[in-house]
Amino acid sequence: MSFFKRSAMVCRAAVLALLFLAGPASAFQLQELNADRVNLNDYVGDGQWTLVMFWSTDCIPCEAQKPMIEAFHRDHSGKDAQVVGIALDGIKYIDGIKQVMSRHDPSYPNLVVFTDVFHRQFKELTGTDFRVTPTYLLYAPDGSLAGTRAGSIERELLESVVAGS
Repeated sequence: MSFFKRSAMVCRAAVLALLFLAGPASAFQLQELNADRVNLNDYVGDGQWTLVMFWSTDCIPCEAQKPMIEAFHRDHSGKDAQVVGIALDGIKYIDGIKQVMSRHDPSYPNLVVFTDVFHRQFKELTGTDFRVTPTYLLYAPDGSLAGTRAGSIERELLESVVAGS
């Protein structure tokens, strides 16, 4: 094998390795309610659509959306779609997060951001600044980010995405 051919193969392998390593680096490092560390990648890419809802304890539109989001999760979980909630208040406010969650008793998992790195992680993943709660990320069944939406979302839109897959 010639030097140039070998060099081209090494460069291609290096580029592929960088691309492979870049994926997980842009994922969110999060905490479960018990403070165990997890990665958002652990919750996406399992052959289902995954809707991620960013919410905060003082968000009135978030509270209004939660019953619909819960119903969507119950109707689709284990089949073709699931929901993951992410509280933006941080583990420091875990009691307030749990209190808000007790109002709806969600069947979908809820995680908590590391407040000191959240905005950087969000921008790395989406290419945009975080603006408002609720904000939604939608992951395709293969785990790729399919879209983002700031503000409220309609059930009909979610149903049309899932039905079109």
